[in-house]
Amino acid sequence: MAIPHELYIRFLVTKGCLDLKLVNASLGALSLRTIKQEDLDKQADLVYSVAPKGIVKQMENGIYGVDFLPCMKVLEVDDLWMGEEVSGIKKANRAHVQLVYDILQDPALRITANGLLIKNVSIQEITRMLAAKFSVPYKETHFDIYSRFFFNPCRMKRSDWKNYLVGCSEKERKVYFTALTEDVEVLKTELELPAQISVSDTLQWLLTKSFLKAKTFMNVNTLEAGKEAREWITQVSALADKYEKHRSGDQHDFSKSLQLEFDFLEDTFETPDSATMAEVAKASAPDGAAE
Repeated sequence: MAIPHELYIRFLVTKGCLDLKLVNASLGALSLRTIKQEDLDKQADLVYSVAPKGIVKQMENGIYGVDFLPCMKVLEVDDLWMGEEVSGIKKANRAHVQLVYDILQDPALRITANGLLIKNVSIQEITRMLAAKFSVPYKETHFDIYSRFFFNPCRMKRSDWKNYLVGCSEKERKVYFTALTEDVEVLKTELELPAQISVSDTLQWLLTKSFLKAKTFMNVNTLEAGKEAREWITQVSALADKYEKHRSGDQHDFSKSLQLEFDFLEDTFETPDSATMAEVAKASAPDGAAE
């Protein structure tokens, strides 16, 4: 089963962490899902099949040369290595990476970011919305690194999500399930973010559902079903009236804005008169051709 933080496990392997208990302890400290031995073996096999023997030796003894970071870049884990206290890495880079780890320490921020990532919202948009809601100093690069190492939905299939959701908290499960099944605007509403909801579409959905309910109860020949059917018919009538008003309003707004577009086209496009066209033809004609 794939997991969204596979790349972080690969990073731990490059740090020489091959003991499952130690790996899960590191994951638990960051509130990340623990893994099985097969998950660790998968990343370890990849690292040791790609890294040269000299790099493997550096990973094992913890003494790194100038060729270490280029190899980590090939393994796609160089961004987190920039946050380690290794010779040649500037302190400013370590502070930069620490902000990425800090995202994991705020449950509300983390779950909100994860839900938006599942919905494939752009990193730019995620940064803008979360910076506004949580008043955090994170930049696009922080959420980019976070999405690759700690929550990458691109690694997951539908079957993987089914198993993954089982181990989530109730809050996480609700947000992730909404992200997987609903429109992005519905997800934003669930996350208490600014959303654009179409009133006409919402009324249409309610009208359709109410009609189906009324139809269902009308086919059941009992007193209780008859009462339910009449109540749903009342709802259908009320919703139909509101839906028609909003739909007509939307069409009116569209035609009005379209008319405004034409009203603002006040420029005139003058065409040259026959005398001007004759002069242009004479000037552009070959010598003697205009005679």
